[in-house]
Amino acid sequence: GKRWGVHCNIRDRKVSAPQHPLPHFITNVIMSKLQHLTLPTGHYFQSSSSSAITTTDNSDNIKRKSHMIITPNEANAIDYRKHKHHYLQHHVDDRKLSKEPIVNLSLAGDCIMTFRNESYHRNTCVKEQKVFLPRRCLQILTGEARYDFSHGIAKEDLLSNRRVSVTMRESPLTAASSSCIRF
Repeated sequence: GKRWGVHCNIRDRKVSAPQHPLPHFITNVIMSKLQHLTLPTGHYFQSSSSSAITTTDNSDNIKRKSHMIITPNEANAIDYRKHKHHYLQHHVDDRKLSKEPIVNLSLAGDCIMTFRNESYHRNTCVKEQKVFLPRRCLQILTGEARYDFSHGIAKEDLLSNRRVSVTMRESPLTAASSSCIRF
């Protein structure tokens, strides 16, 4: 893959200053669109059978909305190839290395992403949810979907021969910070 912006080293749990700036299509095109989003609170999944967004939060029937400022300073592109048996291992993004939300833009290739409930002791909603991600869709992980569920793509769930996606996050490192932060 290719990465831009700050570098999050998961093994050493540190964030380093950028070696390559975010490209124009992220800073001027995508970020300008993200600034105008109003996101529902709770945790929502796009149904694989339709384009509707449904909630798995049964605490109330009112879908509240809030304005969330999304300012990614890290992006990475991943090129999945079905014939090479590529997949995305299930994981929950490290909450200390990246803030909320996680934004994923699917540029090419359809897939099914599986979410697994990793906080079943406090979160009693679905154990597993499969979400169809068509090419050219934008996925934004917030709240319980971001923190309580792992997400991954099995090799058999790559529905196209090739899938390309760009994942954007905001790390705690800012331009005014030192070159490295350790947690």
